[in-house]
Amino acid sequence: MIVKALKKGHSLQTEDGRELLGPDATKGERTRVRILDEAVAVASEGGVGAVTLGPLAERLGMSKSGLFAHFRSKEALQVDVLKRAAERFTEVVIAPIREEKDKPKRLGLFFSNWLDWLEHPSLGAGRGSCPVMAAYFEFDDVPGPVRDQAAEHSAQLYDLIRKLARIALPEADEDAVAATIDGLALSHLMRFRLMRDGKARAHTMKAFDALLKNPPLKDA
Repeated sequence: MIVKALKKGHSLQTEDGRELLGPDATKGERTRVRILDEAVAVASEGGVGAVTLGPLAERLGMSKSGLFAHFRSKEALQVDVLKRAAERFTEVVIAPIREEKDKPKRLGLFFSNWLDWLEHPSLGAGRGSCPVMAAYFEFDDVPGPVRDQAAEHSAQLYDLIRKLARIALPEADEDAVAATIDGLALSHLMRFRLMRDGKARAHTMKAFDALLKNPPLKDA
């Protein structure tokens, strides 16, 4: 789930004014966020499937029953891990582009922020890959709520790219542009993290700039 977030002071808020974690948050809410942030770190290192109640409780210095009070099942915890990772994605990648008024530059800033997210796990409070993207591969053939949550995030992200492309490149085929950008990000992830290609960023940005200069056109 992509949270439509705005900055208000130092608090991240949704557009309807709900604070993700504001000064009035209860102890239980703060504990829940602490649990989820640690679970996101676990998912970043070992995948969403590595997030289970017992080992996570031990890692946090909590009792399993205490953790169970916040999350009634492993699947519920894993679903909320994906939601929490998506909240961080919104804060790091999406929220900063809202202040950019130039429409093509806004699309470029989004893509650059996305590459930063893929390259630097600390932006998502982890030490490995993006948990949501990892879930695409872990759960693509595993029916259930975790797969459904990963698919929902993917669909919403794709819709956002289509919207940014439509606004930035009104003459272009937004579906083709979105598919290309999505593919470039996935290719970059593989070459940067798996292949350790030191030139991956330069090559990816060159391909992205070429797309902006010569996008596929509508009805072409």
